[in-house]
Amino acid sequence: MIDRLHQLPLFMGAVITCLFFLVPTLVGLVLLQPTFARLIRGERDPNAIVTLLLNVFSLYYGVLLALLSVAVFENYVKAQDAVGRESSKVIALYRTFNAYPEPARTTLLDTLRQYVDEETGPGWVAQRTDQVSTRGTQLVDQLSRQLLGFRPNRDAGEDLIHEAALRTFEDFIEQRRLRIQAAGTSIPRVIWAVVMVGAALNAIILWLFDLRRTTHLILSSVLMIFIGLVVYMVGVLDRPFHGPHGLQPDDLIHTRLQMNPRP
Repeated sequence: MIDRLHQLPLFMGAVITCLFFLVPTLVGLVLLQPTFARLIRGERDPNAIVTLLLNVFSLYYGVLLALLSVAVFENYVKAQDAVGRESSKVIALYRTFNAYPEPARTTLLDTLRQYVDEETGPGWVAQRTDQVSTRGTQLVDQLSRQLLGFRPNRDAGEDLIHEAALRTFEDFIEQRRLRIQAAGTSIPRVIWAVVMVGAALNAIILWLFDLRRTTHLILSSVLMIFIGLVVYMVGVLDRPFHGPHGLQPDDLIHTRLQMNPRP
């Protein structure tokens, strides 16, 4: 469900997620609450017992959602940072390649420009579906072959430039790997299952209260809407490159603008 919500506008996705939790809770409140409430009606103070149960449950469930929120936010920041670091390595390669003699300079720069054009275009679109751009990988391999095939002239100091380019290229490969890895990370399904079961148990606990119908509806609505918003936030941040509100290749595009001329 969360993957499909990534394709919707932010507000609409949040509303749909909240309704997913809210509607079954309210329907159950109308149809099932009298039955559940009778289970503990014989106790001396049933609402106090349910309140204690809800407090304990909310503590553990709240901690789970809080830890998930922190974890996915950290992953989101890491993904954003990976794009920025890759961009900085690309511009470092561009500046180093400019120091190469012809015709190696033009060959290396053209391949680097093609790589950035691919990763900010079709490659970025593929990344939103957890796919790695085949063309981007081919261009990286081509760039590697061009670098390894270059024979520097030691007398002209080209060996120092070439060594610096190789080191920068290794760093670039590492940052690219981190960006691709960040695009494929997600919360395991077992954790999502626990979150969904926890939300259902929360609704059942709410049905145990013996309250006026209006009070019951308000209490249940507030809690389930909040749970829906938190779950939607976790789902959106869990896939930082997915959907129209996912991360954009702004850093790479800015880098490409500095790598004129555009082929």
